[in-house]
Amino acid sequence: MELYQTLILWAAGLMIILVLVNLYIRVRVWKHYIILNKNKVDFPTSYIMKPDKMEAEIIPRYPQYADNIRSFCKHLRISLRIASVLLMLITLLAAVIYYYRE
Repeated sequence: MELYQTLILWAAGLMIILVLVNLYIRVRVWKHYIILNKNKVDFPTSYIMKPDKMEAEIIPRYPQYADNIRSFCKHLRISLRIASVLLMLITLLAAVIYYYRE
């Protein structure tokens, strides 16, 4: 198989993996989101990427939902990292495919 075709298959595979990871993380995050939303637990989205600030300011306000808040934020951070890496790989493969196209 030619290099070009192999690179196209790798890019397609990474895109499929990206979609599957997205679906998996959505399922994991959704159950925590439902609990937090139903109980009116509200915090700014900027706190999701700042665990120290979350622990200091939000967790003391909602101690009964601390596990749900932590899990929700953890899964969102993980999904963002995985998606970022996969998108960089897809972009890199796209650049290589563009360079090696016939």
